[in-house]
Amino acid sequence: MPKMTKKFWNITKNDEAKSADIVMYGTIGSDEFWDDVCDKTIKEEIGNLGDVENINLHINSPGGSVFAAVAIANTLKNHKAKVTAFIDGLAASAATIITSACDVVKMPKNALFMIHNPLTWAYGNKQELEKTGVLLDKVKDSILETYLAKAKGKTKEELSALMDEEKWFNAEEAKEYGFIDEIVDEVENLQNVNNLLIVNSLAFDISKFKNFPGFKPAEPVTEPAPEPTQNTAMNTEEMTVEKFKATYPELYENIVNSAILGERNRIEAIENLEIAGFDDVVNMAKFKEPVDAANLALKILNIKKEKNKETLKNIQEESQATPVPVAPRAEEGSGSVVGIPVCNILKYMNKKTGGTKWAL
Repeated sequence: MPKMTKKFWNITKNDEAKSADIVMYGTIGSDEFWDDVCDKTIKEEIGNLGDVENINLHINSPGGSVFAAVAIANTLKNHKAKVTAFIDGLAASAATIITSACDVVKMPKNALFMIHNPLTWAYGNKQELEKTGVLLDKVKDSILETYLAKAKGKTKEELSALMDEEKWFNAEEAKEYGFIDEIVDEVENLQNVNNLLIVNSLAFDISKFKNFPGFKPAEPVTEPAPEPTQNTAMNTEEMTVEKFKATYPELYENIVNSAILGERNRIEAIENLEIAGFDDVVNMAKFKEPVDAANLALKILNIKKEKNKETLKNIQEESQATPVPVAPRAEEGSGSVVGIPVCNILKYMNKKTGGTKWAL
């Protein structure tokens, strides 16, 4: 089955104008399937642009992987073309690393710009968690260096405090701090509905941001309920799968295909674990009690851990229950060891050592 990918980015080249337009919409990462914008693919595509003098980058992103964003930023920075970024709606978190690496940044009046501290998840003992904290500090320092190169006149301490705060900027504030260079006309298709920021028909979940300056959605229009009729009474009938399929064939097919694709990806991820000796557990996870690959790996790890404990316990019990036999000491001058004549032992040693003479 061919690999299906989501694509929320596009690169077009105008040979006559020696320019290129890049659209980056969505989350930033390093996985071609799961992430909307993949750093490896973007780097390859930009490398294939050849001799262009101007690159126009249109970005609309809530962020994503810091390291993927740094990779894209460095790719743009190292290109000889002049790079102009247009923040079409949102540049938040890691996306601001990319815009800060551009030569010119333009932002509409009603767009948003946000910086905050890097975050991650960690598991382990105290030392491992402390290492994670040190790593986060280093990542923050590298981000600050990128911001300082763009926001000239601002100190590292000022920008660090804004990141601690999770600072949201409108266009005027972003320009005041030096993150953007020019304010342009407003974006028309931008709204906030139930914690989803919708820009140019693409929705982002903004519930994870603690200080999001939410827009007030329009008040819903309440219309009087229609009088019950014979037709509306018929619509209250129970909707079966067959009725749904007949009434909405395209929607039904999309749902089925999405479910099939999701299930195939789940099973493929489990098979890629290549775990030997746990066929029953793997088959159970595939078909009878479905779980994803991560939870299956954790389950097998716990099973192995319990087996190791049991094995160690059995060894300890056997060693305590079975006394170790003590060989009898040869009496001095007896001419034997453990009942074997000493002369036979010496003959065997001489044979094994190639003629070395052993004697008492």
